[in-house]
Amino acid sequence: MAAEDLPQGLPRVPPSRKGAVRKGAIIDAAVRLIAGGGLQAVTMRTVAAEAGLPLGTVTYYFADKDELVEAAFLRHTQVETARVVAAISRAGPSASSEQLASQLADHVVQGLTTHRAQLVVEYQFLTESTRREGLQRASAAWLQGLQAHLEAAVTALASAQPRTDARLLLAVLAGLEVDNLAVPLDAAAERAVRDTLRRLLAVLARTWAEERSAPTAAP
Repeated sequence: MAAEDLPQGLPRVPPSRKGAVRKGAIIDAAVRLIAGGGLQAVTMRTVAAEAGLPLGTVTYYFADKDELVEAAFLRHTQVETARVVAAISRAGPSASSEQLASQLADHVVQGLTTHRAQLVVEYQFLTESTRREGLQRASAAWLQGLQAHLEAAVTALASAQPRTDARLLLAVLAGLEVDNLAVPLDAAAERAVRDTLRRLLAVLARTWAEERSAPTAAP
């Protein structure tokens, strides 16, 4: 991981590039452990072993497990936000609702296949955020960011209620991920994901068209 890939705003960020790379390696090791064994798999010793670093190096950069876990969550949110932004960007600024549905479906399918370990980590973090104030703040900020990107996408499609429609999309995306995360995604499940998002965006598009054509109430 390059220094510029580190989560922003972390305490104790080392000044040297070598130190930043080493700190990034520790964060990545923690994420791998969470993906394989959950948050309970993370201790300062297990992370040191996974990163191939002395225990003292890990404790130099992170005061305790909580600080390391929060850094790992911030790292994850950066990666996942970038994936959502990329999906919306691929649809293009003048995308149709069908094109947006296709790109969002690709995002979900990739999350459940190529990025499945990241998705497992994500829901570990979200569950843990019910018990940790630091993760609660990070989770709320991340979800607000995702919502803002989806609001921009549906606003471009002339949604009259972009905040509500973005919330609906975000809820459906999360539901599709949770429903399909327990077992490997097969062809039938992938078709169901794509059909669900295609139908949802088609219904929203008809709603937007009806709202645009509705007569304006007299004052």
